[in-house]
Amino acid sequence: MLPFTSLLLASTLCAEPTPSPVEIADLVEPARPGFDLSANLSAASADDVKPEEYGKWHGSVTFGATSASGNTDRFTAALGANAMNRREKDRRTFDLLWNYAEEEGTITQRRTYASGKYDYFVDKKLYYLGQASLENDMNAKLDLRAIAGAGAGYQFREDDIWKLAGEAGLSYVDENYDGSSDDAEFIAARLAYKADWTPNKAWAVGQAAELYPSLEDNDDITARVDTHAKLTLTEKMFAQFQWIYSWDNTPATGAERVDNLFLLMIGWTF
Repeated sequence: MLPFTSLLLASTLCAEPTPSPVEIADLVEPARPGFDLSANLSAASADDVKPEEYGKWHGSVTFGATSASGNTDRFTAALGANAMNRREKDRRTFDLLWNYAEEEGTITQRRTYASGKYDYFVDKKLYYLGQASLENDMNAKLDLRAIAGAGAGYQFREDDIWKLAGEAGLSYVDENYDGSSDDAEFIAARLAYKADWTPNKAWAVGQAAELYPSLEDNDDITARVDTHAKLTLTEKMFAQFQWIYSWDNTPATGAERVDNLFLLMIGWTF
């Protein structure tokens, strides 16, 4: 037992002393001056618009067409455009869509939609807005639907990945159909939202919806939902699938309540 006891005693005497709490603290790398992990995580997830983007116009132009001749003589075309200018205190947005179809020399579809909106930010989230739109749809017998209104919105997120906002307000709606007996004008509430998701550089998905329930006639309700998906092809060019859903609870005589328009187009960003 003596050799073992002597060995244990020798190893104990030669062992390095256990560091004190102060010495242990010295082994940990001190925090770098000015570095706050929580602050940097917060900054990385901040949803503010980058100041260098203020005042710049961003948008796109899209185009699609088909043509057939011989047994079938048919031509279709679609053109879309959107532009947005964001500044520190306000934002301007414009949208345009035109769809045309002709078969055997006869126009079978002509549809146009244009809108403009101005947002003034009270703070980083809350904003007041004014908006107007014009729309006509030959197949729905809609000569012109003009809408103008004002309200307020809340920007839940606005960064490179998500843009999400909700809006509410009042609007004046004036509908003129092919047949004067179907014309209508009324004050309506406006409920709307807009969501855009860009998970990476290749894909982008978005949807904008508006609902106009009349405050004068419970049956008079219109809605429009615009959904799109983009696939990036080059730095400036992309392919886009777009689905536009329109609903008019009191359509013109002989027209359907629901319209669906599906578009596959090529676009360019600016």
